[in-house]
Amino acid sequence: SKPPGIRKRSLHPSSLFPFSPSRERRRSLMSDDDEGFGGGGASSDIMLPKATVLRAIKDLLPKGLRCSSETGNLILECCMEFLRMLSDEANELCTKQGKQTIGPDHIVKSLEELGFQKWIQELNESLSSHKEALKRKPRMKKNPMKDCGMTMEELIEEQRKLFGQANKAAALPTAGGKADEEPAAKKAKTET
Repeated sequence: SKPPGIRKRSLHPSSLFPFSPSRERRRSLMSDDDEGFGGGGASSDIMLPKATVLRAIKDLLPKGLRCSSETGNLILECCMEFLRMLSDEANELCTKQGKQTIGPDHIVKSLEELGFQKWIQELNESLSSHKEALKRKPRMKKNPMKDCGMTMEELIEEQRKLFGQANKAAALPTAGGKADEEPAAKKAKTET
């Protein structure tokens, strides 16, 4: 069933992330609540979509090479641990600078600190193309009514008219008669 010349290979977990930081560095980045993969506390509740990760693994593997479910789960956990380490490092850098928002420069510096220098150039290229795509994308106006040619009073009056029309349309006749007759009948009963 396999094409000639292709033999079934399996992935060894240690070969998945050859650039991973030292064990001591990983431990220093993990909070006291974390206990290895999966961690503990609220951060362990956040997961990548498993089906998406497994599909990405399948798409990246050479034809004829398969990944066991156990290995796929291990890769998913490694991805989550990588994201935790990266976000912890970026948060630390951000805090040291007195900023409240993690920016792209914090992520680049974090990758460098964690020993992932080989990824920085590709990340910067991806960031540049993303910024270019954002420039080409039309932006929505903050206040689309600002340049409509009507004053605020005219806009409010137009809105009142539209609400009035909507209220009249909502008071359509029912199957038993007109909608306006019911409140009048109730009012007459309460007066007597």
